[in-house]
Amino acid sequence: MQLFERRRCYFCRYCGSFHFLDTPESDGIRVLETPAQARLCPRCRSGLATAELDGAHPVQCCTACRGVLIPRSTFAHVVYTRRTWATSPPVAPSPLDRTELERLFSCPSCSARMETHPYYGPGNVIIDSCGTCDLVWLDFGELKQIADAPGADRGLRKPAPRETSDTMMPAARSSLGYAPDRDGLDDLLDLFS
Repeated sequence: MQLFERRRCYFCRYCGSFHFLDTPESDGIRVLETPAQARLCPRCRSGLATAELDGAHPVQCCTACRGVLIPRSTFAHVVYTRRTWATSPPVAPSPLDRTELERLFSCPSCSARMETHPYYGPGNVIIDSCGTCDLVWLDFGELKQIADAPGADRGLRKPAPRETSDTMMPAARSSLGYAPDRDGLDDLLDLFS
């Protein structure tokens, strides 16, 4: 098995399986259920489970490779919160692995090719994103690597702006199963019907 020290896991090139040194909870993920008609993981093609990130954010995750499909606004909110409330000492990130830029992933929501690029924040990670669906794919351990990277924003203890389904772009809301947009008039009409 090949060790991926950055992600704290081993990968078997023969059978394609992963062995993790940490539990899924170590990355703040709580798996809820795997739907019968689950979307497929862009990395290992297993079914994506519905999950909760940091006890508050609906995401989809792969129970095989432990990657996470997350709306871009949720990703920004979680990074901000984890970095400003960090109490552990910062960890110098490993150098960027440029070979990861060559991977080709399809968006689990729309099947279009995802854009593979360096995350231009802290942590030296390569992420995959779908501009159409406004979703980000993170491999296991990448969120922790971003949160643990050194920077002046770590440990400031500022409360994060509240993130709701209203702050997500419509494509991200629908791809994670949120109800369609409603306005105040819809709510008022519901009262009278």
